[in-house]
Amino acid sequence: MPRSKRGGRLQSILFSLFFVSAVAPRAAEAGRRPFLFAYDSEIVPDGDVELEEWWWSESRIPTTEEHVGRSALYWFWFAPVFGLSNHLELALPFQIVAASNTTAVQSFWVEGRYRFFPREKEGGFQPLVRFSYRQAIQARVAPSSVDMDLVVTYGKATELHLSLDAGVSISLPWPENLPRPVTGTFSGGLAYPLSGEFRLSAEVLAEIQGNVASVPSNMSSFPRYFAGGAVSWTRGRVWITAGTMVGLTGLSAASPPFIPRLLWAVAL
Repeated sequence: MPRSKRGGRLQSILFSLFFVSAVAPRAAEAGRRPFLFAYDSEIVPDGDVELEEWWWSESRIPTTEEHVGRSALYWFWFAPVFGLSNHLELALPFQIVAASNTTAVQSFWVEGRYRFFPREKEGGFQPLVRFSYRQAIQARVAPSSVDMDLVVTYGKATELHLSLDAGVSISLPWPENLPRPVTGTFSGGLAYPLSGEFRLSAEVLAEIQGNVASVPSNMSSFPRYFAGGAVSWTRGRVWITAGTMVGLTGLSAASPPFIPRLLWAVAL
């Protein structure tokens, strides 16, 4: 009986130590992202693994003379992210899409992000390139694609921080009988630290698409323009970013009125 009490007391002590170490302030080591859509130049440290999730939705698009409306859509993105070096991280995501009457696994892919300068070097200009191969699961959802981004940031996370991101998504010939668009994205954001753990950000996003002959002009879902903001919180090896983009429907009726988004990750 005394031995059982000692064992129980030891388990309580170990649990308390684990809990304190999990919530105690430490130097941030995760690959933080203060923006909702614009990529940043911070990556996962060499040898670390981060579990990252994105949740977001696009509100219903009303029918107009120029565009055919659609119901609201919802996405879930999940990936382990591996720090392969102080310059390179590798993500292995899969993505689920849902509507009012259906839910499906949309795609999975391999994604690499290469930072030109070592992760330990902070401040100044920090360029990064992102490249990925996305494999479609179902023919009715979306074609497979190759995606690329060029990201340039300026400033440390503890000061005014700027990010500019230009990307392109090139559709591949699978699945068959789908349009083969080339989609370009342009985004930028400013983040400012409110305290040691919180950052406030503002962001703009534009999405355009090349002409697709097989799609009638009134059924195109592009171009799309957005502006919005987010609040991010970092504590130790955990970070969370939440906010919303507001569609600039006056510039394009194809823009959803709202895109709320939540991103979070924990470094293991």
